Amino acid sequence: MVDTNDGKKQSTNRSNNKQSASSAKRQNQKSNGKKNGTDKKDDEKKSSSSNTSNNDNKNNTSGDNTTANKKKKRTARTKKINYPPHAAHSSCLQRYNSSMSISSTTSSIISSTSSTTGKQIIRGKLRALPSSSNNNNNRGNANNKSKANAFVTCDRGLLVRDVVIQNDVDRNRALDGDFVFVELLDDDDGGEVVNDDEDQKQRSKDVTMGEYMDQLNLNDDEISESCRAEMESDGDIQEEEEEGGRWHDDEVQMKLWDPVLNLRKKSKKQNSNVDGGNNISNEANGERQYSGRVICIVPPSGASGQQASEFKPEDESYKKQIPKRTIVGTLSKLPDGNRYLLVPNNKCLPRFMCPAGTKEVEEEGKDDANADEIVEKSRMLYQAEYVFGSWSSMSKWPPCTNVRKLCGSCNVEDETKALLVENGVDHGDFPAAVLRDVDKAVKSGRFLENNKSSDGAVENDMGWKPTEEMCRGRRDYRNHRIFTIDPTTAKDLDDALHVTPLPDGRVEIGVHIADVSHFIQAGSAVDQEALRRATTVYLVNDVIPMLPRPLCEIACSLNENVERLAFSVVWRMNLDGTLSKKGRKGKNKPKAEDEIWYGRTVIKSCARLDYATAQNIIDGKVATGELQADETFWPKSRQPTGGHTIDQVAADVRLMHKVAMARRQLRFGNGALALNGIKLAFQLEEDRETPKLCAPYPIRDSNRLIEEYMLLANYFVAQRLITHAHGRALLRNHSPPIELGMQSVVDVSKEALNFDIDTTSSSTLQASLSRLSRECDDELVVQCITESLMTPMKPAEYIAAGELAEEDWHHFALNIPYYTHFTSPIRRYPDVIVHRLLQATIDDNVDEFPQNQGEIHSAAGHCNDKRMAAKKAQERSDRVFLSLYLKKNPITSTLGVCLSVGEKTFTVFVPKLGASIKVFLQEHEDCFETNAYTDDGGKRHIVISPKTDAVPGMQQSDDDTGPSWKSLNIGVFTKLEVACTCKARPPIDVRVKVVGPWKE
Repeated sequence: MVDTNDGKKQSTNRSNNKQSASSAKRQNQKSNGKKNGTDKKDDEKKSSSSNTSNNDNKNNTSGDNTTANKKKKRTARTKKINYPPHAAHSSCLQRYNSSMSISSTTSSIISSTSSTTGKQIIRGKLRALPSSSNNNNNRGNANNKSKANAFVTCDRGLLVRDVVIQNDVDRNRALDGDFVFVELLDDDDGGEVVNDDEDQKQRSKDVTMGEYMDQLNLNDDEISESCRAEMESDGDIQEEEEEGGRWHDDEVQMKLWDPVLNLRKKSKKQNSNVDGGNNISNEANGERQYSGRVICIVPPSGASGQQASEFKPEDESYKKQIPKRTIVGTLSKLPDGNRYLLVPNNKCLPRFMCPAGTKEVEEEGKDDANADEIVEKSRMLYQAEYVFGSWSSMSKWPPCTNVRKLCGSCNVEDETKALLVENGVDHGDFPAAVLRDVDKAVKSGRFLENNKSSDGAVENDMGWKPTEEMCRGRRDYRNHRIFTIDPTTAKDLDDALHVTPLPDGRVEIGVHIADVSHFIQAGSAVDQEALRRATTVYLVNDVIPMLPRPLCEIACSLNENVERLAFSVVWRMNLDGTLSKKGRKGKNKPKAEDEIWYGRTVIKSCARLDYATAQNIIDGKVATGELQADETFWPKSRQPTGGHTIDQVAADVRLMHKVAMARRQLRFGNGALALNGIKLAFQLEEDRETPKLCAPYPIRDSNRLIEEYMLLANYFVAQRLITHAHGRALLRNHSPPIELGMQSVVDVSKEALNFDIDTTSSSTLQASLSRLSRECDDELVVQCITESLMTPMKPAEYIAAGELAEEDWHHFALNIPYYTHFTSPIRRYPDVIVHRLLQATIDDNVDEFPQNQGEIHSAAGHCNDKRMAAKKAQERSDRVFLSLYLKKNPITSTLGVCLSVGEKTFTVFVPKLGASIKVFLQEHEDCFETNAYTDDGGKRHIVISPKTDAVPGMQQSDDDTGPSWKSLNIGVFTKLEVACTCKARPPIDVRVKVVGPWKE
């Protein structure tokens, strides 16, 4: 379904595999206690030199014993491990497809096994949990079930819960993000099948919310647009119709969305237990969580499937065909020689062994007069490459190649360079062939326009307008009152709107989107480059565009008072926000005027509003009958042109707001879900590097107004593609949240607040949050619950409709049957494909479309990866600027709320920063006595008490006698007084230290 390329076959003896695995397991079990304990102590010792000194003094160790211990630890560090060999990709795919066909007719997944091995295998993406030290502490410990190492979500929905990978041997050299085949373990393999309630609750406690918060990827765009999510399922059709019904059975949904397709709904019974997929038999598998071992890593897209030869390691010819993964981090020297390990910034990755001969660069700036310019070795970031398949089964650490200095750290320029390289979005300049394509596409519409500067001088700028030939065959909207509403600094304006009151009391809504596909021919150089980038990357201080500037900011951007080509969706709706048509019942077709219209248009926007100006209009601060608008609330540059008045545009904005807010209320009353976290905005100094102001980004009704109409346009286009392009339809689906993480929040809410949260569906979850807001007097608690619920939400994904069952198109949080992205083709490549498909349905030539279903699905997968990489880069940019802001403006005292408690860490949500930060007990050992333990009920506790009068963040005066508190028991929702500063060592980050209990 995702990867049908068998790759190059390799001979594999399954019985030998099993013997090797069993042998490795017995050997690891034998040495587990001694080795792991030593490794753990040594890792802790290495992480802090000051802590090492304290421990040495405390233990009063003699010189001889110290030397012996060092030798012992050095041996433990360098001891190799035997991983089981990987099976051939082609044989795994054959087993997988065979078991799928068997399992579709059975009630138990364990009974649907391969006749050859007797083991069921699943396929999916591996998600490794982060490590605070990048140390492989579970290495070789095949029986360590105290804490999961990674999870794998079955891509075809065979299992209710994610498969747990218990240790590094079972993970078998797979890295975070790898697509893998996993063989399920049973009791005979030492891999328990979790089906006991108490065991499941204990596992929920073992993986803390803090760890999920660091590991899981959430998309800010998805949250801001109601955290859209769709489900995946292959369950029994009869049961789903009985349990979930169909979309046409829901009267409110019919009024809100008027779906043409009467698809099956996902049953609530399935929703309540889903963890990334759907079960075959709820009775048999609904309460089970399986353990598994990785038996094959699927070659990344574009790879041949070959791996490094274990018999001829010097043969590197395979590297020319195999993808490489860029790793960014710091160097750490091994104690037994001159070899170095690369410690990645990404804590979900293991440490990598550098080639022999790797050296740290010398300190830079030694000869400079200014000592502040000296760059220490420890603050240097390095770049290396990991070649797919190069990790030998005999090596403890994966190898990396081409290790070289990347940059320094702890400044904007270097940190930005590092985050772009690390996430694979360091695209650089556009190639010459791309620029030639763009020049050819816009050449016929170019002209010179005279503009007056602020000092009255006339300046000639290059303008663009469509030719008569370009406008031929398009619907003409140039005389309509169309305007844009965007962020103040936006340059790539890709959506505009119009509203027209109708005689029957309804309104006509038009959403006009930049016609990017007109300028980008399929298969051209600019098209290939846009696909490679897949999305625009928005950093705090820069934008990495998907398209060259002549397209994204000039020819395609729907700027005011200029003609532009657009792709439009026009429909009629009621003032109460519904879509239901008068006189339409049952299977009666709608009247012609009620049909949704799709087509290419030519428009001329009359005004470029921003969200602040639109909000001023909505609030009645401007355009209330005055002859001239107050430019404080409606700047002159944003006032309408082309004969349209401020009163007319203001009336349109208020009418659209009225309809949008009525619709929004109905949506959330019928199951839509919104989890809105705090998004920080930065104001920079003139150097574009120094943050001078940091504040939460405001979400206004003007933002929500745009959201409602964009959601509708995307929904309508998805519906058109499904009915006319069928399996080729590019949709955006989003799986339900991770059940394990959701259950953690449910348990915490019940224990701390005695409040029940129903996570059965988006509807019940939103109802629970609404009830919590009404019943809880503390808004901060509601905010913390919301923050915690965002953690297990999965990211939305692009798919080809034919690759999933129809009920799996369902949108969990929006609570609609299907969805796509149509409204932002300037910054999202999937929207370009959607535009092309939409035009093909209009021209009735879908069969001639240049991409088949599989190719569209493959492109969608690439876009998913790039979108996630861009999201990580954007989040990292936010964190860099926040850290630098705190470096200049440290916070000595502010409120923090504990969200989760781990063994040696706990996660604190700082409302002032809108961020959740992991706090390390080790960093408090100089100030506090700490005691972390697990009580008889399996709950984790951390108790701290002041060691001295010096508490971080507190300034002592001469008459101070020390802190007024003696001890503090830290649990979930404990309010703390914390200090926030910048961590000086790479990777730069926010550091939070506890000051004491919060005083109301």
